[in-house]
Amino acid sequence: MRTVLKIEEVSKSYHLGRLAVPVLHDINLAVKEGEFAAIMGPSGSGKSTLMNLISCLDQPTSGKIIIGDRDTSLLSEIELARIRGKKIGFVFQTFNLISRLTAQKNVELPMVYQDIPKAQRVKKALGLLTMLGLGDRADHKPAELSGGQRQRVAIARALANEPEVLLADEPTGNLDSRTGRK
Repeated sequence: MRTVLKIEEVSKSYHLGRLAVPVLHDINLAVKEGEFAAIMGPSGSGKSTLMNLISCLDQPTSGKIIIGDRDTSLLSEIELARIRGKKIGFVFQTFNLISRLTAQKNVELPMVYQDIPKAQRVKKALGLLTMLGLGDRADHKPAELSGGQRQRVAIARALANEPEVLLADEPTGNLDSRTGRK
């Protein structure tokens, strides 16, 4: 199996004036295709910082993050945006759905930015929503959905571009235990 995510000796510090505040120190991790990895720790331990680094939203102070075969520290902002759009899927704890769009349109959105033709977007979005038990709710806006339904829309959206890496911040926190297992 090939490695889809590799973290090598990653450290991250934030600067408060002249003071450097270390958050992460020499983190190493390799995730192969099909593997699951969980980042666990108490509040303030750097979990969100590490997620931001993996998602190319921030850069490490030192070390390397390699997604697929690309060292993210060597990429331009445009190339990082492409990686975020195609290779990384995000499931946010707070859903981050666009309130004025239907469930279907929310799922289609990441595909729009990858220039996927409309017919293909519609088919893929409806297929994902149906797979997650929401085929009959595709035309509903987020306010018309329960918390669990919104979370499943967010999961469908994260899967839309078939990412190599799926990052999830408590993705089943708003689901009942049966749906969460599924």
